[in-house]
Amino acid sequence: MKSSPYSTDPRWILGIGSMLLALLFGVLAFNDYKTRDAVWSLQMAQQGELQALALRSAQQGLEDQARLIATTLGTDPQTLRLVRQADRAIKAGAQWHGPHLMRIRQQLTSALTPSWQAMQSYGALQLQLYWGESGIALLRMHDPQAFGDSVADDRPLLFKALTKGQIVSGLDIGRHSAGNRAIVPIRASSSAQSEIVGALEVGFDILPDLRQLGGRLNAGLGLLVNRAELEEMLWSRPTGIQLDGLRGWLLDTYSAPQILDWAKSQSLPSPEAGKALRTLEAGGRSFLLNQVPLHDVRAQQNPDRLPMAVALVWRDITSAIREQQQAERRLLLKWGMAWATAQTLLLVLAFMLHRRGLLQRVHQLRSMQQERNRRRLLERGQKIATLLPGMVFQLKRSPSLTYSVLYASEGARQIYGASPEQLIENAAIALAAVYDPDRPELRAAIERSAAELGSGCTRYRIRNPEKGLIWVEVRATAERLRDGSVLWHGFIADITPLMTTTLALSESESRFRSMVSNLPGVVYRRSGDADRAIRYMSDGIERLTGYPASDFMAPGQRLYCSMLHPDDHDRWQSHSGDHFEHTYRLINARGETLWVQENSRALRDENGCLQWYDGFIWDVTARARAEREANERESYVRLLIANVVDAIIIINQRGLIETFNHAAERTFGYSEEDVLGRNLSMLMPEPYRTVHDVHLQDYEQRGEGRSLEQNRELQAIRRNGEIFTIELRVSEISHSGERKLIGLVRDITERKRIEQMKSEFVSVVSHELRTPLTSISGALGLIIGGAAGEVPPAMGHMLGIAQQNSQRLGLLIGDLLDMEKLVAGQMSFELHCMPLVPLLEDALRSNQAYADRLGVRFELGERTAATVMVDELRLQQVLANLLSNAAKFSPSGEVVILSSHRHDDQVRVCVRDFGPGIPQTFRQRIFQKFSQADSSDTRQKGGTGLGLAISKELIEHMNGRIGFDSELGQGACFWFDLPAQDTD
Repeated sequence: MKSSPYSTDPRWILGIGSMLLALLFGVLAFNDYKTRDAVWSLQMAQQGELQALALRSAQQGLEDQARLIATTLGTDPQTLRLVRQADRAIKAGAQWHGPHLMRIRQQLTSALTPSWQAMQSYGALQLQLYWGESGIALLRMHDPQAFGDSVADDRPLLFKALTKGQIVSGLDIGRHSAGNRAIVPIRASSSAQSEIVGALEVGFDILPDLRQLGGRLNAGLGLLVNRAELEEMLWSRPTGIQLDGLRGWLLDTYSAPQILDWAKSQSLPSPEAGKALRTLEAGGRSFLLNQVPLHDVRAQQNPDRLPMAVALVWRDITSAIREQQQAERRLLLKWGMAWATAQTLLLVLAFMLHRRGLLQRVHQLRSMQQERNRRRLLERGQKIATLLPGMVFQLKRSPSLTYSVLYASEGARQIYGASPEQLIENAAIALAAVYDPDRPELRAAIERSAAELGSGCTRYRIRNPEKGLIWVEVRATAERLRDGSVLWHGFIADITPLMTTTLALSESESRFRSMVSNLPGVVYRRSGDADRAIRYMSDGIERLTGYPASDFMAPGQRLYCSMLHPDDHDRWQSHSGDHFEHTYRLINARGETLWVQENSRALRDENGCLQWYDGFIWDVTARARAEREANERESYVRLLIANVVDAIIIINQRGLIETFNHAAERTFGYSEEDVLGRNLSMLMPEPYRTVHDVHLQDYEQRGEGRSLEQNRELQAIRRNGEIFTIELRVSEISHSGERKLIGLVRDITERKRIEQMKSEFVSVVSHELRTPLTSISGALGLIIGGAAGEVPPAMGHMLGIAQQNSQRLGLLIGDLLDMEKLVAGQMSFELHCMPLVPLLEDALRSNQAYADRLGVRFELGERTAATVMVDELRLQQVLANLLSNAAKFSPSGEVVILSSHRHDDQVRVCVRDFGPGIPQTFRQRIFQKFSQADSSDTRQKGGTGLGLAISKELIEHMNGRIGFDSELGQGACFWFDLPAQDTD
């Protein structure tokens, strides 16, 4: 069997291969060219969007300026008063040309003239006042002779302000001109619900000065106005240049002459076409022309209405076009070289196939190598096609609303931080990277694009794993497939630098203005020469000194040093360093002296030469006055402490003495110099000295002391070694952020001696009175009982009183003797573990008869089954004292509640009454001997004043503690705590 003659014919192989290679590289080159052309178109469209954004920003700036000025003038009290006065006059029948309204207009003209002159310097065109719902012109500052005409029906912006009572603004046409307007309604009174009687309007031009704006944008600008719209509204015929081919439109103003050449050649786009972008030639240069329609407020109700004006922006893109053309030539050269290389390889392949036979094996190996090389070359071509500044993609949405990425270029790594393969495998990565606040807007844009199809553009933020939060712009074209799917072909570009620059510029300008205007002081810049000329000074200088900043600007009318206080002038003038920080005095415009703080820093160039000083000055008068008052107050307190009668000692947290007044020197025999900086324990004998150090350590660890705000009796030692008794009260203060302790010391040696004498006297009297009093009480009882015969009724009553008083005197003597035993430590206690509830029940039964005599009822409230270690007799004595006191001070018919409950390892017994409560002044000495709230209580309620003092001593001897809670007028609750005993 013969082989085909074509199998080894190199001409046949070369012809077929050349055709395939030419087709392949032609397709790749064409695809690369289309991609680069798409990028070029995207860049041009992006430049057009930036130009349109800049124009709208300039227009919005004029609108905001008009709104700010209108709001300011619309709230001026004098303007409001005159407009309301005119409203009352018109409603009363005043004529528009009458003398009354003429006077009001003259007053309004005088009041608004300063503002109008200042507005004109900033480009303002109109300042008008209207009256009534029909918008009758009350005053036109730009045309004072034109008034009395009704314009609200032709001015939807004015009609809205007069009927809705809202501050409105926008692009509008008035009687004199068209431009950015802001209108503020004026009400009949300050009430937000009052009638709207007029409005104030401020007007600026459509755009700022085009030459200045063109210089900022580095572009040419032109403004076309709709002649029909202006002729319909303006009183005067609109002026402008009638361009060829643009009937109905006038060239109002322009910044560069190219627009005239384009108009002559009729190359300009039609204004009726709306937004347009095209490339034009002029003077051998290429320009990108962007047409931006400017709609007035009436377009809100009629979107199909022609724009009031059209702005034209053109920018020289000659260099960019040349670069694009060079890139296209390089592209053709690149693919031509690639094709030539591939063609050469094909020739080699054909030559190797021709030598098949003995060299078959070698030929096959070389063919495989050539195939691999060809594949690498193709891959390299694809990589070159993907090396674009962004990501080219294809996104598909199935009818079931699931998304998949069909293609993604290598730009995916720069945008999403993921490889194209990862995006193709999982399209959710792209959506998950979208910044959460921007996700709803992106979804809405996708849905809108899927519904409308065609081209679209949107911007949003992405969380890039390496760059953080970045801004991207997506431009895509949507098409619907036969199966109902939607396919997007698009391009994503990183526009973070552009957005960052735009946002940072706006934020920086706003922040600087706000910062300087709100600083509580003066920001300045002055020269470094001997004259110290002021180059800049903020308006805060007027708030500080009363002089405006213009007085100090070179060549100013006033020198800053002229306000210096004479005593501070030389020290301020002598400064000559790079840094200056000083406090000195100024004399303001009212002749007042104020303290200021000044900080400044020198700025030098790269050669070290001084350029200027930047500084800040602020008012510190309040701080200086406060420091002076604090020093005076501290001197006063020191003098007061030094001359107090009682000894006062102040120590720090380490126990070191910081203050030792004159009374302390007399008490302890040390001078202040002897004890300052030494430990307070030097004034205490053992064991108080060691205990004092332990108390300080405990206070430092826990932040609180058990002896604070309490009177304590301690032993102290004088310089001569004499030990004596003192009464100490310790309080805590905070000074300069550090806790300190103040000790008030009083020598009570003499008081203790007198108390000892009193105690001995009471003891002797009690023992001497007890025996005869017992005999008297017994004899009286026998007589009353009839042992000496029948007693007459009158005598029996007197004997009963005598016996009752002798019994009360016996109780007093018993209390005195009990108190003496407790103080002397001679009272014996027999402590046993006993259940508490039976003891409480016994106390109620034993004292119920006493309560019945007073008309009071005892009740047992909450009970806890606990065991306590007590002396039954002494506990019953405490309960009797507490129950009798509660009964005595309870109104007739009330109830006294005895209860117990457990908390932690303690059992608390409470006696609650509903009497008048305990006065605040009596609470500190309620447990002292012979203490009673009022001397009349002895006569009205009875008692010795020793019951609570005895009860306190008895409870403490049983390892408990006693206290009370009371609110005046709501009764009192006396309680005592005892340790609970385990019954295991």
